[in-house]
Amino acid sequence: YGRCREASKLRPWTGYDDNSGSCADPSSVTGICSQRRDCSNKADGLYADTENHCKTYYTCYNGEFKGHNFCSKVTVFDEVQQTCNWPGAVDPPCGTKGQATTSATG
Repeated sequence: YGRCREASKLRPWTGYDDNSGSCADPSSVTGICSQRRDCSNKADGLYADTENHCKTYYTCYNGEFKGHNFCSKVTVFDEVQQTCNWPGAVDPPCGTKGQATTSATG
């Protein structure tokens, strides 16, 4: 998480603990910040966390996992645009772009 970026320069990987509001050893952190991703075969870039319904995304650089980032509550990560975006503007599996919608009539 971004708040722990500076701390991780001093210590190997740390995670942000929402409960304490501070950086902590990853073994004591819960939630998405406790989950590392395998970047060994990925190009440098940002990747949607599909396991978290694309509400978060992570950074891979030089084959290494560099941490999670969060979208706002109403957006999802758009891998094509490399930014958070409205679900209706993002292709599945993260968004609903191109999917038929139904509306109630009455």
